[in-house]
Amino acid sequence: MIKYIVFIGLFLVSVSCSDFLEPKSQNEYVPENAVSLNEMLLGEAYARADYSNCLFSLQTILDDDVTCSTLPYPVYSGANNVEGYHALYSWQPDMFTTMENVGLYNDNSSNPWKAYYDLILGCNAALDYIDDVVGTDEEVALVKAQAHALRALYYFNLVNLFGEPYSHNKEALGVPLKLTSELTTDYPLRNTVEEVYEQIERDLDAAEEYYLALPEDMQYKQDFRTNLPMVQLLKSRVFLHMERWAEAAEYANRVITEWEFSLVDLNTLPTPTEREPYYNFISYDCSETIWLYGNTGDATRYVTLVTMDDNDNTLRRHQFSASESLLNGYVAGDLRKEKYIVTEKEDPSIYLPWGKTYMSSEHMMNSSTEFGLAFRLAEAYLNLAEGAALSDDPETARNAINTLREKRFTPETYSPMPELTGDELVEFIRQERRLELCYEGFRWFDLRRYGMPSFSREWRLEGEFVALYTLAEDDPSYTLPIPEGVLEMNRNLVQNVLANPR
Repeated sequence: MIKYIVFIGLFLVSVSCSDFLEPKSQNEYVPENAVSLNEMLLGEAYARADYSNCLFSLQTILDDDVTCSTLPYPVYSGANNVEGYHALYSWQPDMFTTMENVGLYNDNSSNPWKAYYDLILGCNAALDYIDDVVGTDEEVALVKAQAHALRALYYFNLVNLFGEPYSHNKEALGVPLKLTSELTTDYPLRNTVEEVYEQIERDLDAAEEYYLALPEDMQYKQDFRTNLPMVQLLKSRVFLHMERWAEAAEYANRVITEWEFSLVDLNTLPTPTEREPYYNFISYDCSETIWLYGNTGDATRYVTLVTMDDNDNTLRRHQFSASESLLNGYVAGDLRKEKYIVTEKEDPSIYLPWGKTYMSSEHMMNSSTEFGLAFRLAEAYLNLAEGAALSDDPETARNAINTLREKRFTPETYSPMPELTGDELVEFIRQERRLELCYEGFRWFDLRRYGMPSFSREWRLEGEFVALYTLAEDDPSYTLPIPEGVLEMNRNLVQNVLANPR
């Protein structure tokens, strides 16, 4: 039976693939083969470089790696949305309403809930159709592998934004699980965090199974689509959050040993030039890159607010900068600070909260054509180290960290890490994780799984102190509010409990 897949926005999920899937008549827009579905996935289920929908931008503004600049410059006159940045920066319960009121957020282009479910819809549509179309076993397996891998990633990010940490309260409300694109009249309830993680694991198991059913030359290609090592690395990441330490280490080790990726030696990078001031790690030219995804705007939209010198309108500076607590973690000889973190063009002493992707001569990103994020081999070494340390294998943990650090320090300053064990070893590894993966969307999620520690941030305007905001330990604001527009579309959804009112 041919399925005509239609899905209405019962919880603010628009029919993003309607041009392809929603029939205008009984003979239009019906996929005929697996190859067509494979192409549909690329257009409707991938977070592409040529389209920004703010999928990952929340993850890079909320944590302790970002602070306000001390530069005495006002926000440029065209920006009337500073209040929205403030609401987000200070974890306000009404952050999305405030952002919407000042034009920083809207349901169509910058609603992360909607954006993720739009892409999940594309994954669901492919899975709904795939068994009814013509295709070889390999063509079918390839579609299924990608759809399951992508859906797992999107649900993982969703539940870590809008659900409590798995390690804290897996019985808490997570996000609704929508696993089909068929028309429904139900208003779905929120599944528990545990139920969402169980689905993520099922999707990753399925993706792995389908990739393993393919010939080896189809399990990994540099074609911007998901692949088997990406699935293995994501499984490792998920297992860390579930505190299944040995499995996290096992899958990280598979990425390291079963594939031909290699760590970049930061000592051997090309000499910076005016035209290319920074090396692009978010590229297949980088030997660490496993998979590319997301537009640069997806990752940086909320940290790039521009300020101006009143006496020189050509002097562009920024409201946000890298935090001292991050920068102070880089010791002498550690090349990551200079290679990973971009500085102000006019003042190299000021570090900005982004980097690693393509940078123009003005130290800015091209958000229309470049990928903003990647699955990198470095994460596998860090996952292996943490998983091994927490499953009573300190030697493997130290070896993994030493292998990574040897490629990050100058030869004159590198030395093996201390012979630490227990909690001290775990703390050392987690600090290395912070230094290595800064501004890649990890830190906020990591703080959540570390037990939601307390930290504070100053809000400054024109460099002047305005207020200090503190997240207490186990603060409810570590779980974001569901946007009001989402709640209006589905009254069955329960809002999260939040803290830190003005």
